[in-house]
Amino acid sequence: MTTTELLGASEQTAYGNTQVEISSYGRELFVLSDLHLAAGFNRNSNYDGTENFFADAAFSRFIGHLNTTSADRTSILIINGDFVDFLRIRNIPETMDDFAIWQSELKAVGINKTTEELKRSVTKKEVDFGLKTDDYKSIWKLWVCNNGHLKVFESLAAWILHGNDLIVVKGNHDLEWYWKAVRDYLRLILAKNLAALKKSSVTETLSTLIPQVTFVDDKLLIDGKIYIEHGHRYENFTAVDGPAVLKNGTELNLPFGSFFNRYLINRIELAYPHIDDVRPRQKILPLLLQERFPLAVKLLFCYIPFAFRVIPKKKYAYALRYLFQFLLIIGLPILITGAAIYNGLPAHAAHSATGLLQSGFMSLKNLAFLSLSYFVGRILSMLRLTAPNSLYINASAVFEKFAEVQFVTFGHTHNPEQLNYIDGGRRYYNTGTWMPVFETDAGEVRGDKVYTFLHLRYPQQSNVSPVLMRWNDDALRIEPLLLIDRK
Repeated sequence: MTTTELLGASEQTAYGNTQVEISSYGRELFVLSDLHLAAGFNRNSNYDGTENFFADAAFSRFIGHLNTTSADRTSILIINGDFVDFLRIRNIPETMDDFAIWQSELKAVGINKTTEELKRSVTKKEVDFGLKTDDYKSIWKLWVCNNGHLKVFESLAAWILHGNDLIVVKGNHDLEWYWKAVRDYLRLILAKNLAALKKSSVTETLSTLIPQVTFVDDKLLIDGKIYIEHGHRYENFTAVDGPAVLKNGTELNLPFGSFFNRYLINRIELAYPHIDDVRPRQKILPLLLQERFPLAVKLLFCYIPFAFRVIPKKKYAYALRYLFQFLLIIGLPILITGAAIYNGLPAHAAHSATGLLQSGFMSLKNLAFLSLSYFVGRILSMLRLTAPNSLYINASAVFEKFAEVQFVTFGHTHNPEQLNYIDGGRRYYNTGTWMPVFETDAGEVRGDKVYTFLHLRYPQQSNVSPVLMRWNDDALRIEPLLLIDRK
């Protein structure tokens, strides 16, 4: 059989089931989330501002450590959402060689398009913001990601070489796993790496690899005891509203938060890298106001209206619900501040340009940077226009629904958590992220809260619940994650 024929029959059960149930067969489970791999190294051997994953070598060493320490048994690695950040990959094919590569990679998964068709398919908007969500355009993005993060995909192939399984759960930044062609292309990437390690043909390797790689659309239940879900559907900004695909049948139905990332955050991060990694998120706007005021002004009065213009027409009503609130919250404090300054001036100063400038400048400096940034951040937080810091309440609902579930683990928030549910016999986890996190609250220590994961041995050998772990890349060892309860 050819690679195309093998991939055509790569899934015995239909993808898209709301809940996938599997058995661990007593194997150990390693759960991590939110890698957010984007384009990786660019042609200057640097990273673009939209890249958030810089742990290629650390991840490779981590997987190598797992392979070494568990050489006598097989395990399951679960990447619980936002593995590949398709939203942040802005690179487009530029040269004839690029289009020839794109055509060749598509052909390998059964999509036949000429280079001329591919060239015509790239619109001006895509040149500015990156390709859309069609399956064949998503494959180009995955090709870019693979070439920018070779060590990550090579290490996953090495994981499979040792007889281990890989499960990829869909998140809100990698909704593109919906397309079978995209899922097949990841299988092909891993098979090529595995063939190089085994010194065998890609076709031969692919036939053995396919059963070892599983994709989960929504929820994963293991042994009836372990519940795994990314968690984005619990946030209005990131939950998909309606069917997975638009009426045209070729593009994904993205949540509003994805448009914010594609048309707004990506542009900001080109000038101010890592702004989306700031925690808590309600402090992003105050931080911009305080540190990069011209960029904040551009954000508020240029980028947001522009983002609104490029939203598909079917999203207008959905977007208005948030953008109207957002713009109102921004404009109202400014108007109130301006009115207060004007009314507080002496009568003669109100008619004097010099008086206005002298009296208003100091007031604006103090009020705009202190009061405005504070109240905007607080109101945004109250309106839940930012990501929730905890999904514990949603985990509680899972425990209520599934009486036999012992562990619930989410990702999405980038905030590692471990909390007992009621009596402590059941436990909620959030596996955090492998991205850098920039904490603006001095009360939080975030330097050691990356490279986090959950290690589950089931059935449990003791009454002690597992704790979150982290890969200490400096010491080349696994150690418990330090977390502090705060009231």
